[in-house]
This record gives sequence, structure tokens and C-alpha cells, in this order.
Amino acid sequence: MSSEETQMREAVRALAGALETMLNLIRADALPTTPEARTLMRKAMAFLDASTGQIVGSERSEEILSVATAVNRLIDSVREQILDDAVAASPVPDHPDM
Repeated sequence: MSSEETQMREAVRALAGALETMLNLIRADALPTTPEARTLMRKAMAFLDASTGQIVGSERSEEILSVATAVNRLIDSVREQILDDAVAASPVPDHPDM
């Protein structure tokens, strides 16, 4: 397998991972409820929208990989923020008294 092919596979995996994370968040009704999470989600969606042409139209795997990695990083940030917000809003203490 060539280096170019390996990079393309990595790019596709990164995009698939980001989209799977978004789908799992939607399935779990884990919607962004805080301003921070909403801002991150808007940023991720805008970035994905703006870079779609770059992903589809590019012949170079390095370019696709960098965009896919950035999308994945943004989506992971959204997920972490949503989880942090859910934990912070939880009525159950992290360490209940024994």
C-alpha cells in the first residue's frame, strides 16, 4: 500500500470518526445546552460546511487528512464540552458521602 493510499485511508477514518461521534450525540439526545457547547457546535458545523468542497474536490490526501483531522478535533471538543456540561448539571455528586 502506498503512502498516498495510507494517508487517504487515515483521512476517511478521521472523517468517519467525526461523523459517527456527531450521530451518537444526536442519538443520545446529547444536544449542546450551554453557550460554550453551542458555540463549538456552530464552529464545527461551519468548518465542515466550508471544507466540504475542499474534501470532495481535492486530489491530495495530505490536504484531505488535515481537514479531516481538524473536523475530528472540533467534534471531539464539542463532545467533551457536552459531557462536561452534563456532569456539571447532574444533581448527583461526583463523590457521595459514604
